[in-house]
Parts: sequence; C-alpha cells; structure tokens
Amino acid sequence: MHNDSLFHSFVLPLFSSIDPKYIKESIQQVLTNCYNTVDQVVSKENITWDTLYYPLMIAENELQRTWSPIAHLNSVKHNLELRKVYEESLLLISEYKNWVDQHYGLYKSYQLLQNGDSYQQLSIIQKKVINNILCNFRLSGVDLSLNQKKKCIRITSRLSRLSLSYANNVFDATLGWSKLITEKKVLSGIPEGRLENARLEAQAHGEKGWLFTLQYPSYSSVILYCDTQVLREELYWAFNTRASDQGPNSGRWDNTIIMDEILALRHELAQILGFNNYLEKSLMKRMIQNPEQAFNFLTSLSTQICHNEYKEFLEIKNFAKTQYSCVSLNPWDLAYYREKRKQYLFSIIPEELRYYFPEKKVLHGMFLVVNRIYGIFIKERCNVETWHPDVRFFDIFDDENKWMGGFYLDLYLRKDKREGAWMDELVGMMYRKDAISQKPIAYLTCNFSRLDDKKSSCLLTHNDVITLFHEFGHVLHHVMTRIDVPEISGINGVPWDAVELPSQFMEKFCWEPDVLRLISSHYQTKEPLPDCVINNLLKIKTYQSSSYLLRQVIYGLFDLRVHYEYVPGERGNALKVFNEVVKKISTHNFPKNWERFPHSFIHIFSDDYGAGYYSYLWADMLASNIWYRFKKSGILSPEIGKIFLNNIIALGGVIDLKQCLIEFCESAVTIESMLRYYKVSVSADNNNLLMQL
Repeated sequence: MHNDSLFHSFVLPLFSSIDPKYIKESIQQVLTNCYNTVDQVVSKENITWDTLYYPLMIAENELQRTWSPIAHLNSVKHNLELRKVYEESLLLISEYKNWVDQHYGLYKSYQLLQNGDSYQQLSIIQKKVINNILCNFRLSGVDLSLNQKKKCIRITSRLSRLSLSYANNVFDATLGWSKLITEKKVLSGIPEGRLENARLEAQAHGEKGWLFTLQYPSYSSVILYCDTQVLREELYWAFNTRASDQGPNSGRWDNTIIMDEILALRHELAQILGFNNYLEKSLMKRMIQNPEQAFNFLTSLSTQICHNEYKEFLEIKNFAKTQYSCVSLNPWDLAYYREKRKQYLFSIIPEELRYYFPEKKVLHGMFLVVNRIYGIFIKERCNVETWHPDVRFFDIFDDENKWMGGFYLDLYLRKDKREGAWMDELVGMMYRKDAISQKPIAYLTCNFSRLDDKKSSCLLTHNDVITLFHEFGHVLHHVMTRIDVPEISGINGVPWDAVELPSQFMEKFCWEPDVLRLISSHYQTKEPLPDCVINNLLKIKTYQSSSYLLRQVIYGLFDLRVHYEYVPGERGNALKVFNEVVKKISTHNFPKNWERFPHSFIHIFSDDYGAGYYSYLWADMLASNIWYRFKKSGILSPEIGKIFLNNIIALGGVIDLKQCLIEFCESAVTIESMLRYYKVSVSADNNNLLMQL
C-alpha cells in the first residue's frame, strides 16, 4: 500500500532495552553533543541556515529521540527507581535549555542571520523559525544583565523541580488511599461491570471484597452510582483533599508550600523579564494577547451561562427531593442525582451503552471517519515492541498512500500509569540532507477501565469514546503536518490557546447520528445503536451543559487570577483565590472548608497550562465555529475536510491562524457558536458577548 522507504527504515524505540541504570549516562552523552554543536555553530564566520540552525536541529532531535521514550515510560510504567533517574536527567536537560536560552553568542548569530543577505532567500517556513527563535531568546531574558540572567536560570531550574514534586505528590496521594468494602449491600447502585473491576482490584491485593481507589474510573463508580451516601462522602473527601493538609493523608504529600513557591517564582521571573505578572508573559505566544481580553472572554461566558446553570441545579435539586426525598444536596450528591435524573429522562444507562462500543469497532469507525473527511488510511502494524502487551501501533497514510507517520495506542488503566489522557510526541517531522527525512510518531494514552482481562470485553463508555476522539485529534495535528522543521511542525509553534482546537473539533463527531452508527456495534448482536437510543443520547449532549461550561469557567478564572493578582509574600493564595472565584460565580455548591481542589490541579501547576487554562474553552469556541462550517457542507464532506486539513491542521505554526479561521468559517468567529452548540440561550444584551477574532 505504501511507497515510502522510510516506512521500512524508521527505527522505533526498543523500550525493553531502556535500563534506568544507564539513562543518565545516555542523556549526558547526547547533551555533550548538543553543547559542542552550539559551540561549533557560533564559531562559524559565514552564518547561514545550513551552518547555524540545521546542525542544532539535528543535535536536538537526537536529544528528543533519546529522552522521549524515557519520559514516556516515567508516565506509563512508573516506579521509584525510574522516577529518581528521570528527575536527575530532566534537571540536566533543563540546565542545557537554560544555557541555550541565555547564550548571547547564539542569539547574536541568529540576529546576524536575520539581518544578512541570505535571509531573503530563505523560505517562509525558515523565516518563521528564525523569528520564533529570536522571540524565545528575548522572552528568556537574553538581553538582561549577568546577575539577572543568573536569577532567571535559578528560577527556571527551581520551577522544574517544583513542578515535578507537585505531580509526584498528586500521583502518590492518588495511589496512597483505598477503601475495601466487604458487604455488597453497601455498593447498591454500582453497575455489575464496575463491581467486577473492584472485585478484581481487591483480589490483586490479596483481599476478599471490593477495593475502590482514587483513580478516576474507580472513584467515579462510587460518586456517580453508589446509593450509599456515606460512602460517596468518604470518597469525595479523600479525592478532593489529595496532596493537601486535609483528608485521610493530611500533610503526607502536601502541595501547599510547593504551590506558594511556584506562584512566587513565576511572578518574580515575569517581573525580571519586564512584565507586570506571569499572565502577561504567558499570553505573549497566544491568540489572546492581553489579560483584559482573557478575562472578558471568560466573564462573557459566565454572564451567559450562570442563569442556565442555576436552572439546571434547581432541576437536580427538585428531582432529588421529589423522587428520593433528599432535602439537602451536598457536593457528593450532585453527580449522583445528576446521573439518576439522566437515566430517568433519557432511559440511558452508561454501563449498558458501553455494550455498543467495543474497542475494535470504535477504532475502526473513528479511522473510517477521518478516511472519509481527510482521505487518510490507518492500519495496525504488528510486531512493534511496546512497553505493555495492551499497547498497539498504527501507521497513517495519506490519500496518495504515502506513509505520514504513526502512533502508539495505550488505552487502559494501570497502577503504574499517570492519570488522565494525553498525546505526546516521540519525534516530529524533520527533513535531513544526508538521509531519509524523519516522519512524526506520537503516543496516544488513555486510562479506560476494562470490564475484565478478556480482549472480547474491551468495551468503552461513550465518555471514553469522546476522550479517544479528542486525543486522536491531537495525533492527527502532530502526524499530518506538512512542515518538516520541528520548531513549527505539528503542534509546535501553534498558539497555545489553539492547541486544543483539533481535539475539541474531533469530539463533536461523537454526537452525530451517522458517526454513532459507524462506531457502534453491540458486542454480541453486532447491531449498531438503535435510532431511539441515538435520539436519547443526543439529548444528553446538552444535558447539564451549562454546569459543565461554568465549571470550566471557574477553573479558567482561578488560573488567570492567581497569576494576574499575585502579591509577593502572600501564603495560601491559591486556595483563597479559588474559593473567591467559586463564591463570586456560583450560586450554589460552595466548597467545603476542607476541600483542596488547587492541590491536585496538575494542568496549571505541573503541565503547560499555567496562566492558560482558559485555552480549553477558547479552543472549544473555535472548534464550534469550524463545526458549523462543516455542517453547511455535511460533516463527512471530503471537500471541506481537505480544506481544513490542508489549510489549517497541516500548516501548524506557519500560518496566521486568526485569518485562516475567519476565511475558513466564512464569517466572524464568535462565542455565540459555542453557546448555540451547547444550546445555551443568548441574552438580548449580547453586545459584550459576541467578541470575535
């Protein structure tokens, strides 16, 4: 099928050969080459793209190829030995990155290249890369005094350590608590499939009964379905006090001081670099360019959503009172009664719905969707070494049967695996002058709970399906690029508040009747979802949608405020600001005095979304506008699909994304499309609301 010799020659990692004893030594060797390459390129008298950027690209790509499998194993096959050497090696890499960021000679070399005669002969891609690099140098403080540079290096190094400690505390706190139940009547309401998971978990620990943990699939089994309120309360308490000074393990993995120091150092770093606060610094590489616009975006959403959200809360409250004689809703009751009312209204039981979503059928249907709209083909490659028997590898081919790259697929929950779902890159697309060009390879990782260990029972919930489509959107963004310089290939170089655009867009296919028929097949009868079930499922899309949106607004506003309003010397500011945001926006369900949500908010304290969590809603807004453009031509239209793929997805960080989106959507890109998608009514006074690109 394929005609690209790279398909045969590209070497994938041998994960079994990665021995923690030799990781640090390997990283040091690769870094030595990187240091030497920098020294060599800045010594050149005749500065060109080929003498400056190209050698550094090759050296740092080798660092990426060496480091990525190690970092990935730390997330999916975690143990204390690997954690230790991972952290030591990461600090060596951070030290190199800081050295490069502050390398004035390298900075001057790029300036000379930009101002030299050869610059005009460079491609648009090459010019964009050079401009981005020079911008990064300035944002790193390359023009600062020697003392200020030292401060920047000290701060960034310390922040690397703190983000690791924060994430490790959440990981350890999540695994550090469990609840064994020996009386089945206590577990009334929990579906049998989830009970079986809990029974197997207990069995794995040498216990009889049902063992529940704080890993989300297990936690949600209780919080969504268990009729025993006291058990819901206990798990809610344990889950929402993780890594804090409260809860069953209070103080053991406490992130309080770590959060304080992270916020203080981010603020100090921003001020050294000439910004008033860390939010201003963060927005320098985003579509939203200033704090006022970011706040306006979220407050505009809040204004529109609050009234609907309160109505949704009253509906749950009245339902709980009339159907279950519940007169007072606590936080651990809301999700339970929300789920009960969903079943009451739509006759859909999620655990029964999963019978229609076998993993094999969902994957086949998902691949068929992108084949129809983008013309691409995806095939599994066997005999690829992975880190676990469940992991699979897939190749992606374009509409001309050319191999574009591939991805590893790791779907299921394991004890030694980080929570959540994500896409990460093994390598990006990169040209080479002396060898076959490198194609992009990605990791697609989820944490789904399987019914048992038999392959025939790999059944997904509809929420699992949405998560899979979301992460697959990231994979396509990475692999289907046409840019062969890693600096701006795939998701690299894309404004960070638009990185979630392809993934939010892919989610929307999971709510389309034609797609639901493609991805569903009862694991016994092989019948697709019945039309009556599809109709009810589509109603769920907007069921309690304002509650979901407002929760995201709260998280986003907390993130903005905690970075924008930081006052040096304050302690416990994160929790204080979070509670203030909730009380200001929410009309009910205020946090208990022991709740500690910020202590496990990995997105902003350990991942890359600090002062940018609003990006999820912003990207959803962009995706909703794109979705309605697709709806005009048909959601599976290859004509509009090819335009979207070729003009936006494949060009990544090269394009003026704002202008391209306006041209693609053929209209102004506004918040109204997202509200319409979630069926949130727009108020008459919407002048403030319809902010546009």
